Amino acid sequence: MRTKPTFFDSLRYRLTVAGRTEDFYRLQYERMFRRHYVRKTDCLRVGPLYLPRLSHAEFPTREEAYYAMEIGDILYPALLGSFRYVDEGPYEWEDVRIEEGDVVFDCGANLGVFSLLAAYKGAEVYAFEPISAARTELRKTLDLNPALKERVHIVPAALSDSEGSAEFTVLDGTLVGSSMVLQQQGRKETARLTTVDAFCETEGVSPDFIKADIEGAERQMMKGAVETLKRDAPKISICTYHFADDAAVLRGIIKAANPAYRISEKWKKMYARV
Repeated sequence: MRTKPTFFDSLRYRLTVAGRTEDFYRLQYERMFRRHYVRKTDCLRVGPLYLPRLSHAEFPTREEAYYAMEIGDILYPALLGSFRYVDEGPYEWEDVRIEEGDVVFDCGANLGVFSLLAAYKGAEVYAFEPISAARTELRKTLDLNPALKERVHIVPAALSDSEGSAEFTVLDGTLVGSSMVLQQQGRKETARLTTVDAFCETEGVSPDFIKADIEGAERQMMKGAVETLKRDAPKISICTYHFADDAAVLRGIIKAANPAYRISEKWKKMYARV
């Protein structure tokens, strides 16, 4: 199975990335639905994993457009060896990969696509998700995969650089993109905050892999993980597209915490490991 994009995958990405809109991903979802829909169970099956059908609307919804993006980034490369639908980039790249027995922190678990993949790969997963409606969908994802459900522990909290609470903005029509730092329109929801360091101390766990897509709060989360980076040196796969200086700021935090980290960037992500 391929672990890197083909020439044509890379060419397609370069030619289309600047013009990708929600309608682009709605069409992508239609193609995925035709390929993966299982009528008997009314769900999608991608490789060995089952995903809930999010709606029965005649045309793909905004939520399903973002769902297609997540499936294309997370499941297609890992399970099908296909980079055809990559947008933000997979969470595994080169030697930053989930290994059997890893403890994985899924920071911004949302509907659970990455948590499910990590559990399938033999990891013990802590799925941090502050938005209540997203946790409901996450549970539906896990219920469709009972053999993996026990490996995923849902944590109803967001990660930052201090403990407390914060107000999130939840976008209209989708559970993707909820943020406590980005200026956007939508309903408000207050959620509990913790830090990676505090959670590790309280729960007695040490992560081997940290994945993060938390809508602009990645730098706060990494500041709250400094002791963990020093002590445990987990592999890191983190999004860098919310602010123009994300990559520079995150690189600085990681290297200051543990200079042994080797860091690379591709697509809209940063990958790091010791």
